[in-house]
Amino acid sequence: MEILIVDDEPQVAEVLARSLSRQGHRTTVAHSGPEALDRLGSQPLDAMFLDVSMPGMNGLDVMAEVKRLKPGLAVVVITGHATDDEIDRIKALGAVDVIQKPSALTNYHRAIERLGAKKLYPDANGS
Repeated sequence: MEILIVDDEPQVAEVLARSLSRQGHRTTVAHSGPEALDRLGSQPLDAMFLDVSMPGMNGLDVMAEVKRLKPGLAVVVITGHATDDEIDRIKALGAVDVIQKPSALTNYHRAIERLGAKKLYPDANGS
């Protein structure tokens, strides 16, 4: 899979990118919303890991734009402190999964596995 990781914390983004790359995925990192949208328009992507809390353009704004430009792109939202209402809002915007930070890398790998199952078997629930 081609995966874009969007997080304003470079160390978090790089650790996740390296881990997913070791699993055979091609990863690209963006550290801001505008940078993520630039990448979205310049390369093919299968999925995006998107941090909610970023300065300037936050993850919800990015996600709204992503869904307008590439409605079929699978977006997994990463958040450190979302309330249940915010998580419901994130899912209403079209997130396919929400991962709470900090989280073990295996949770990110499981999210990718679920996305892969949905692509291979669109009628499956990915469990």
